[in-house]
Amino acid sequence: MHTRGATRRKTRRVEVRLPLTASTDIAFGFTLRAPKGRRRERLTPRRWGAVAMTAASCVVAALAPVATIVAAPELGRVAALVWPAPPPPPGLGRAALYVASRAVIRAPAVPVTVVRDEAPPLRAHAVGPGETLFSIAARYGITPQTLAYNNGVTDTAELRVGESLVVPPLDAAIHLIRDGETLEQIAAKFGADPDAVRALNRVAYEPEDVTAGRMLLVPVPDGRFPGFRLRVSEAPRVFAPRIRWPTDGIVTQLFTPWHTGIDIAAPEGSPIVASDSGTVSAVGWAGPGGLSVCVRHDWGLETCAYHISAVHVEVGERVSAGQRIASVGTTGNSSGPHVHWEARTNGVLVDPMTYAPGAPAITRVGGATGSP
Repeated sequence: MHTRGATRRKTRRVEVRLPLTASTDIAFGFTLRAPKGRRRERLTPRRWGAVAMTAASCVVAALAPVATIVAAPELGRVAALVWPAPPPPPGLGRAALYVASRAVIRAPAVPVTVVRDEAPPLRAHAVGPGETLFSIAARYGITPQTLAYNNGVTDTAELRVGESLVVPPLDAAIHLIRDGETLEQIAAKFGADPDAVRALNRVAYEPEDVTAGRMLLVPVPDGRFPGFRLRVSEAPRVFAPRIRWPTDGIVTQLFTPWHTGIDIAAPEGSPIVASDSGTVSAVGWAGPGGLSVCVRHDWGLETCAYHISAVHVEVGERVSAGQRIASVGTTGNSSGPHVHWEARTNGVLVDPMTYAPGAPAITRVGGATGSP
């Protein structure tokens, strides 16, 4: 029995936590109070049973989740025995239930990254005072035809001081790939080997590396571009050190102030070859000289053959050293089959023997065989 104004004693609460999982606990709370002043009743067997059942229920509630987690595999096997899995749908068979193992790819060696070499670069040249198509080509070690073809020049007199020229690194055509073109088609256009085009341009994959707009260098040996003719209307200013004889025969007349070349007697129809690489500058009838052909060589000299019976080239055509350009004849003012061979530098007649190498097969015997 409490009196008025008396302070009531504060109750005390005790809490017990049992960890169940990493994120969930079971907590039990107890409140301790001072016993009231009452008479204790004696516990009967029925009351004892109720207390025991309550305690057992608490223990079971705490341990049941833990036991379920621990026994999960065993419970799964028991469930499979009690409730077997349904059979697969008809038509699938064993193949549908087969699960293929994942393939493992292993590199045979340590990967190595290879950097692809670049194609030879182009160069630019500004035409200076006194320079010609021949002198510029000689400076870069290419033929005049290569320089002219890649810059749209058809006449040697078209160059102007200050003009910019694109110079390929070798005798090759600079070709921009058009839509739909293949590497084989481009090579065939210039008579080149497709493998040589691939190697020169570092083409590794097709058609990925052969796309519209890309530049290709197509090798053209000796600068002989199909269908291209260069008109030589300006004399070169570079001298050739040595050239070959136009034909095999006997020298019957030498160069003199009254005889503008040398005469070489040879059988009718014998081949006449280009003394050096160059461009055919003239073909036609030359009055007393009969049928004639002239070649402007790359390094500055122009040679002409007269009294010929047939011409095998045309004006503007690119020829290589030793290529047959005509046949020995006796046209015009001539007393027998021979070649009247002339040489000019900067338009001035010079002695061809100055540039021709000595040849024991040719013997100077004298005696005129004709006149140009």
